[in-house]
Amino acid sequence: MKTILLRMLPLLLVGSLLGNCVYTELRSPGLAANMTQYVMNSDDYQIIGPVETQGEYVSWFLLVLTGETGYSDLLKQAREKGGDDIINYRFELRQKSILLVVWNRVIWNASALAIKYKDKVKK
Repeated sequence: MKTILLRMLPLLLVGSLLGNCVYTELRSPGLAANMTQYVMNSDDYQIIGPVETQGEYVSWFLLVLTGETGYSDLLKQAREKGGDDIINYRFELRQKSILLVVWNRVIWNASALAIKYKDKVKK
């Protein structure tokens, strides 16, 4: 009986350590850049309105990556609305992975405010 327990102990330890790494699913807010590089006030820009987009990126063995165009999609939508830039952007991430490095899929939702700079700022 004692030998059976000693033989199963390593399997139980390895299983408990790797059990959570085999497949994970995580949902969290992404990093938000709320830091301003220069001081602006509401006289410097006009808010055009919200812009939103979503997408995904997938990686295999950390070598093959597809996707990752969230910020540029938001900026493109802002320019289509007549804006110059985006502010207050946020990303919400949903991640699924197998063994963390074999396969990793991130589905993201992004939102921001499109703004148009006033003439005094553009000079």
